[in-house]
Amino acid sequence: MTPSEQPSNGIKKLRWWICTLLFLATLINYLDRQTFAVATPAIVEEFGLSNDDVANINIAFTSAYMVGQLVTGRFMDVLGTRLGFLLIMLFWSVSGILCSTARGISSLSLFRFCLGLGEAGNWPASVKAVSEWFPARERGLGVAYFSGGGSGLGAMIAPVVIAQLILWRDWRWAFVIIGLLGFLWVPLWLWFYRTPDQHWLMRKEELEELQEEQSAEGAGSAQKKQGIFAGWGTVLRYRQVWGVTSVRFFSDSILWFYLAWLPKYFVDERGYQMEDIRDRLWMVFLPAIFASFLGGGISGRLIEEGWSVNRARKTVMLVSGLAMVSSLGVGLVESDVTALVLSGIALLSFYAYSTNTLTLPADLVPPRLVASVSGFSGMGAGLGSVLFTKLVGYVADTYSFTPVFVLVGILPLLSLASLFFLMGPVTRVVRK
Repeated sequence: MTPSEQPSNGIKKLRWWICTLLFLATLINYLDRQTFAVATPAIVEEFGLSNDDVANINIAFTSAYMVGQLVTGRFMDVLGTRLGFLLIMLFWSVSGILCSTARGISSLSLFRFCLGLGEAGNWPASVKAVSEWFPARERGLGVAYFSGGGSGLGAMIAPVVIAQLILWRDWRWAFVIIGLLGFLWVPLWLWFYRTPDQHWLMRKEELEELQEEQSAEGAGSAQKKQGIFAGWGTVLRYRQVWGVTSVRFFSDSILWFYLAWLPKYFVDERGYQMEDIRDRLWMVFLPAIFASFLGGGISGRLIEEGWSVNRARKTVMLVSGLAMVSSLGVGLVESDVTALVLSGIALLSFYAYSTNTLTLPADLVPPRLVASVSGFSGMGAGLGSVLFTKLVGYVADTYSFTPVFVLVGILPLLSLASLFFLMGPVTRVVRK
């Protein structure tokens, strides 16, 4: 085999150590954002909030997340992955801790807005790091490791850890303790992460090997210094960029709903207590960890077998997208166990789908533009989530969560329609 077909063990180890740092960052990211969701019943009781009030607090987070994806993605391409990721981690960790000082809906919304603005950068930064270190055939697994592994594990342990912290002290201490985790991650990131051409553990022959892999797909390895807005005219002319944005506009609302509303749904309509949240809701997110590796692994294997990137990504996304329709039944079944299982199937399918969705920017453009495209598509995801969150608050207050779950079951079909009829082929559209 040529070097591009079989990377050395040194490169492999560096790649997966870097992915471990991205995994930890995403784990912290999900614990920070989930603190409010798990603490919602306690916060609602203290401040006397309605579902519409909860929706508005969530909208503060998601609207900032929407803007943050766009802005942090572009800044990541300008500042570089190492410095950019450092700044956003510090910003969102401080914002999470400040949530503990909230005295009502206004201050809590403000701090959640700041948290969303910072947390948004995790995804364009992580995808950019993967694009700098991985060739196309392995990006799906790289993204699966940090995205599915980190977010899946974070979402799974959040009900257990955060609910226990609330039971141990109160919801304010939960924000403080979870927020401090980011400060433990920062020294590890500063010590280990570099681009391949600057990493002290990268040997010359390994660097040449990696550059050969990336040159083979037209990605190039040089990172060009650009102005903040210099890349937009390059990427926004392509339907694929708008297509992946539309795909995420519909699909990401599914995850946002489950993360933000599932604890409150089980409290309001199925009579759960904080102990039940701690002991049962983690099961919904457990399969998601394996689904991400499955989704990324299958698409990567299909590419290795000779399938085009377009065919491999879309095949996996079609199967997993259709399975997400299971959300339709969550609010209709009588059994709590069945509702948990259907929720788990929907989330398992989402993570398999999302692993490939998050990889698409790296398939479309070279590393110097990946964070920009990832951020732009994330803005579309945030916009869809803001609109859907407001709809959830209104429908839940006016009717119940049952019609909400029906809407959640329809969203993946709209996302698939965008993938197959709007996006066009998944292929490299910018070469240099």
